[in-house]
Amino acid sequence: MRKAKSRQENVWNPVSKRMLTAIAIPMITGGLFIGILLLKDVYTPIASASLIFYGLSLVAGSQYTYDDVKWLGIGEIILGLLALLSPGYGLIFWAIGFGVLHIIYGAIMHFKYER
Repeated sequence: MRKAKSRQENVWNPVSKRMLTAIAIPMITGGLFIGILLLKDVYTPIASASLIFYGLSLVAGSQYTYDDVKWLGIGEIILGLLALLSPGYGLIFWAIGFGVLHIIYGAIMHFKYER
């Protein structure tokens, strides 16, 4: 938002609205899916489901932003599938996906586009 303000651009424009819609559909679906799992007392796939649906939303939204976002989304999906194959390690995969992958992604974006 600061960058847009300094360029005197509006952050809330037709492209950002389309991106929000593209991201919202898999995120809301994933939230409802995880909510249903919680209602059914099925806890094991929750970490992997959150990674998978978050990755799907990144891939869906990547068509409106940097192509690198798609690769972050694919990484999240892969980690989610691996977490599904490794019951009991969901929290570790969750930390890798929402922690380590984002740190790596942030560093790549900084050196690629900000410097």
